[in-house]
Amino acid sequence: MRPGAELLLIGYGNELRGDDAAGPALARAAEGTAGVRALAVRQLTPELAAEVARADAVVFADACPGTTAAESVPLTPRCHSIALGHACDPSWLLGLAATLYGRCPGAWLLALPAVRFDLGAGLSPEAERGVGQGRQHLAALLEGESCTRSA
Repeated sequence: MRPGAELLLIGYGNELRGDDAAGPALARAAEGTAGVRALAVRQLTPELAAEVARADAVVFADACPGTTAAESVPLTPRCHSIALGHACDPSWLLGLAATLYGRCPGAWLLALPAVRFDLGAGLSPEAERGVGQGRQHLAALLEGESCTRSA
C-alpha cells in the first residue's frame, strides 16, 4: 500500500463460539497498528458499506473451518438484487459500497483456521496460530506485498 494509506480490518464472528472469535481477536490484536483501522463486529451488516467506501483497502477476517493456515483471497464486488437483510457477505458489502458511495477499495478475505465452535470455549491452538499468521498477512499487505498463504 502507498504511504499514508489506511487499511480497514473488519474482523467478524461470534465471540461466544470458540474459534468463531478468531476474526474479532485479530482485529483487537491489530488495534494501534500504524496504517490499520480495526473493527471487531459480530456480523457484516449493510451499515459497514460507508466504512468500506472510505478505506484505501479492506481486509475481512473470518474463522473458516477446514483451513489449516491463514489464507488471504482477493475479493471482487458482487451486486445482485437480494432482499436487504441484517447480515451480508464481504463481496456483497463491496458491491453495496460501490453502488451507494461510488467507491470500492481493493479487498481480501483473510480466512483463519477454526476447529471448534463450542459455546463459551476460547480459541483453539490452531485459531491462536491463525491469528498470529493473520498479523503477518496484514504486515505484508501494509508493505505492498502480495500474500496468499502462511505456513
